[in-house]
Amino acid sequence: MNRFLTGLQLTGLLLLACFSARLAATRIYQVDECQNVYMAAVLASHQQATFYTDASAFNLPLSWLISPTSTSSGIFASARLAMLGLFWLNIILLALNTGQRLFSRWGLLALFTAATLAPLWDYGLEIRHDNALLTGLLLSWYVLRVRPAGIRSYLIAGAVAAVLQLAVFKAFAYTVPLTLIFLFWPPKVHKQRRGRLALAWAAGALGVLLAARLAYGAMGIWETYLADLRGYTAASIHTGRFLPFETLSRLPGQTPLLLCLLTAAMVRLVRDLRRRGGAAFTWDSSLPEGALSLGAFGSFCLNPTPYPYNLVNLVPFAFLFAFSHAQALVTDIERRRPSLIPIAGAFFIFTHIAPFCIATRRHLDWTNERQRQLMSLAESLTDPAKDPVYDAVGMVPTRPSIGFHWYIQSLNKSNFRDGTWPPVRAMLADNPAAVIIPNYRTDWLPHEDLEYIRQRYFALSDDFLVLGQMLWGRGGQFQIIRAGRYRLFAPNGSDVAGTLDGKPFSGGVVKLSSGRHRFETALPRNPMVVWVGPKLDRIGPLELANHKRLFFNWY
Repeated sequence: MNRFLTGLQLTGLLLLACFSARLAATRIYQVDECQNVYMAAVLASHQQATFYTDASAFNLPLSWLISPTSTSSGIFASARLAMLGLFWLNIILLALNTGQRLFSRWGLLALFTAATLAPLWDYGLEIRHDNALLTGLLLSWYVLRVRPAGIRSYLIAGAVAAVLQLAVFKAFAYTVPLTLIFLFWPPKVHKQRRGRLALAWAAGALGVLLAARLAYGAMGIWETYLADLRGYTAASIHTGRFLPFETLSRLPGQTPLLLCLLTAAMVRLVRDLRRRGGAAFTWDSSLPEGALSLGAFGSFCLNPTPYPYNLVNLVPFAFLFAFSHAQALVTDIERRRPSLIPIAGAFFIFTHIAPFCIATRRHLDWTNERQRQLMSLAESLTDPAKDPVYDAVGMVPTRPSIGFHWYIQSLNKSNFRDGTWPPVRAMLADNPAAVIIPNYRTDWLPHEDLEYIRQRYFALSDDFLVLGQMLWGRGGQFQIIRAGRYRLFAPNGSDVAGTLDGKPFSGGVVKLSSGRHRFETALPRNPMVVWVGPKLDRIGPLELANHKRLFFNWY
């Protein structure tokens, strides 16, 4: 029976690994992922003075994946592949933090159960800072709690805390309480005095900070990092807040068994504390995991914007606490009522595996096929050095944007309305984008910006615009705001002959300079003037789509 269960779990893990690889390659990209990748591209091209970027220690490794010959689809695929590795590293660390040997009976069960936590599949494969934060927190808990090694453990923990703060602004909300607990009440198994352990932690942290300062200075991005840090600090103070209930409401449907075990473990812990009093405050119990779970929940609730991706840093620590209780419960059942084990197994399947399958299956319905299609089309219509692409999120990292304030998010959208930042129409007037990719973020722009775009861009689809316009009837005067190659054609796709700026024109592609031009035909054919970029002669038919569904959050 043990061999059968082991084989079943290993087979399940193999299938999960294949499924995760498919999702990493094909699942829809979110706007936060695009922003991170684009910021990494700005760092890779040393254009941080031209375009806003986040010079955190998370985006730096992403910038190493970008080369001058990269395509946008290739960059995103490489970044997702890196996050796939981080995803499985987090699952392995989560299993190791239960204290079990990985290939033991309980260790394998911990690995399989951790790999089927639905909230991790919602966001753990995405290109997000939160996943790197989880890695650091799990590593710190492992070296301090699970595999204590005295000075070495605290040295590693200090270094990890510094790296996390360089990588993720909100890391302090998790690392500060964790660090204080281990500094003031170090487990006795470390066999070192508290002062020496504190010095080791400080040495690890200061060593990383010094190395980072030297590296950032050598790369010329230290001031960029400081400016970004100040920006995050100001945004965290003035940002709008909302309650976490909508995010937490996802858990009963995704992880019902985890919630049941977590509640039972908490009741058991409270009863133990009431019965034993101060003697229960020991590292030789499940109290540390309970405190870790409560601390993660507190940090989640204190977050002014508890979006669902923050569950990545909540659910794993609830799992650690619940797993210790589940292990004790199953061991007790095996000893007293072994006949109930099949019932417990069925309960596990219907309250954990089935909800996981239902919750995770939906990701197959949201693919990045349309996004990759638009990335490729935007690249074919633009010169990588000269022609900007604007989408407010950074979906085409191989092309420049229109200005320093190129991206829009909930924390800065008011800046485009109140005059704090230049309006998008002003940036487009100074540096017209050849291609605009509308999405729900561009819908946040003021009416004046949207009207400016409507008058100067031609919609190949609701989610893809190029420079150009339709000339009604026999044609007339039109204005070119960016010099380049344009095609004049009829709505049915055929070339239109006529006169262009008073000279005979047989139709097709022509290079037009900036300024006013005039095109007229003999018959009323509603001719169109449309940008075709540096190398295309025509743009093939583009499947119609809704720009509001190009990105889709909270599905």
